[in-house]
Amino acid sequence: MVLYDMNLLDHVLAIIICVLAPVMAFSSRSVVIEDMELDEDEKISLYHSNALLLFVFALVVITIWRLPARTLPALGFEWPIWSPLLALLLFSVFLFYALDIFFQYGLRRWRERTLKEKHSTLTFVPANSKELFHFVFLALAAGIGEEIIFRGYLIHYLIYWTGNTLSGIITACFFASLLFAFLHGYQGYKSMIKIFVLALLFAAIFVQSQSLILVMILHTLIDLASGWLGIYVLRNLKEGDSPDNKTEA
Repeated sequence: MVLYDMNLLDHVLAIIICVLAPVMAFSSRSVVIEDMELDEDEKISLYHSNALLLFVFALVVITIWRLPARTLPALGFEWPIWSPLLALLLFSVFLFYALDIFFQYGLRRWRERTLKEKHSTLTFVPANSKELFHFVFLALAAGIGEEIIFRGYLIHYLIYWTGNTLSGIITACFFASLLFAFLHGYQGYKSMIKIFVLALLFAAIFVQSQSLILVMILHTLIDLASGWLGIYVLRNLKEGDSPDNKTEA
């Protein structure tokens, strides 16, 4: 990694990401999600507002990054450097996500367990094709914006403090991934663990490839797949397994 000096704006931005955002996320958990009821228009509005917030904050991060004449390729806007290790990391992401989906929905009893455990977070997932269409905007904003913030910028910032060594880079990636998982705490502690693992893999891919392109694509695809699966989950919640799903396969 290329090490850059950090200025006052960088430190202020880091305080917002590493301190203010977690405090706000923790305080928001006092809201009882199970008691929330969002109609279709409210959910679509939520998708758009959150997506807009992510895009705007990502633009702020890019602006602060560019002010001292730091380049966009240095932030990660360049084609990845390919290597056998990078291929292995990419395979690990697909394998981890595929296994996660299988153990949630592969068998009927697993689906029933998943439906019970996820009921508290299904308020925000798409319930039909119209909501999924608008959810695409949020998936793109998360895939692009969160990678700029938590991989491209935050890892660079943390390396400034931990040192541009192997141990320093690992420490920076670990903390950035831990923070990223914590900010998704509304999804439950099991989801936080899975998000932490994926965030670590994303961080490793970013460091190995020196590019945000791959992690942006992966992040967006995973969010889109999860949104599509959300429709399936909600249909099961409302209707139960169809007759074709009564037998375990």
